[in-house]
Amino acid sequence: MSEFIDYSPELKAAIAHAKAGQNITAAYQKFTQLFDEGKLEVRQRNDYGWLIYYALKQARNADALRRKQMLNNYLKLQLPKPSMLHSLILSEAVTLEKNIPLEFRIRDFMRLWGWECLREDDWTPFVTDDGKTMSSLVEKLISVYVKELKTDGVVACPEFCQVVDAALVRYPKNQYMPKYKATVLLSQGKRAEALDYYKVMIMQSPAKQYLWEQAAELVDNMDTKIALLCKAVTCGADEEFIGKIRMSLAHLLVAKGLRNNAKYELEKYRITYESKKYHLKAEFQQAYNQLADVAAAESNDAVYAEYFAKADEFIYSALPTELAVKVNEKQCDDHKHPGRKLDIWYFKVGQSTRQLRKPSKFGLPKRMANGATFDVKLHEGKIVWIKQHVGPITASWIKVLSGEVTLRTDRNGKPYAIVADSYIGANLLQHISNGQTIKFLALKQDDGRWGAISLL
Repeated sequence: MSEFIDYSPELKAAIAHAKAGQNITAAYQKFTQLFDEGKLEVRQRNDYGWLIYYALKQARNADALRRKQMLNNYLKLQLPKPSMLHSLILSEAVTLEKNIPLEFRIRDFMRLWGWECLREDDWTPFVTDDGKTMSSLVEKLISVYVKELKTDGVVACPEFCQVVDAALVRYPKNQYMPKYKATVLLSQGKRAEALDYYKVMIMQSPAKQYLWEQAAELVDNMDTKIALLCKAVTCGADEEFIGKIRMSLAHLLVAKGLRNNAKYELEKYRITYESKKYHLKAEFQQAYNQLADVAAAESNDAVYAEYFAKADEFIYSALPTELAVKVNEKQCDDHKHPGRKLDIWYFKVGQSTRQLRKPSKFGLPKRMANGATFDVKLHEGKIVWIKQHVGPITASWIKVLSGEVTLRTDRNGKPYAIVADSYIGANLLQHISNGQTIKFLALKQDDGRWGAISLL
């Protein structure tokens, strides 16, 4: 029986050449032939695996067939895994799928590569030397796998579903993850469940414009699409991030015959892109030219307001409505926008207190007096929908009372009064005289006693 030749020095030299930027095509071809002929010892196969990796990197512009053969040669080695090399090979497979779609199936590759071989490092975003954060290998893998689900019309495998669910937790700031989750559900024929998923996500984060936009892509009803996109463009996101949404909304408004309002959206798009010196896309130019003789509306606020009700009905209809009373407000620093202030309102809802950040995002005025009543819907303890209450108040923890004021003074010298068994604080008594009859709104406190929140 012939003895194996030790090719380790030559393999390591070829790898060193690859790291130095030298072409290793000939070396790769030689050792591939040796491996096919059974002339590489098992202990030399790890070096050959690294050689395959570097050959793949050098052949990124090669045809898909050649790169697929390289990946197949690596898988034949059956090297110990998980490992750094195994993950680097996956990275090359993801690149192949991204650059040459429809000619490579990442889902077939993953069955051989092994979902269980994903390492913690594969989940960690990459940070460049200048501090820029890049997507992790797992995020890149999910993005190409999802595209394959849509183009091939196949059902997501259980392992991929688990990875997506884990990624939703790991990458809460990745705006594409909810869309990937919805695509998984759609691949399983669960369209209604995908929409319900977006409803929950929107209730948790109503200020994220991309959730409204992605939900709009799943609905067929034109009015509902318009309503969701109206919400998306009014979430407070910077204009440079909602240009695509304005374009989509403009197309729908044209279809509804609202051409002036459509022109308004296109003008907002144009002004932003020109100010940023961005390229105006051909799609915009075509739509804009079709409305060349149309004057843009001065504002689309009326359209937004009309469609908000449809969006709210679509998202929040299943939640019960509760009565809320504004009891306080304050401002704090807006960490997302240094130098700006953030309004926070506080409400009494039953026996609990809830807060609402940025009330203007819900169409509420800048200031409202304490004691103002609202109808609210809660999701996981957060106010997700709110509008001013109209009609009588019937809650057991709120009363409209009246009576004659007898002014008193507490130990700190501040005035107070007890009217109809309710405490009236100094802030409400500033312009009230002793013996004056007042009408007020009172709330039941945690200790069971009543206190006035506003004069009526």
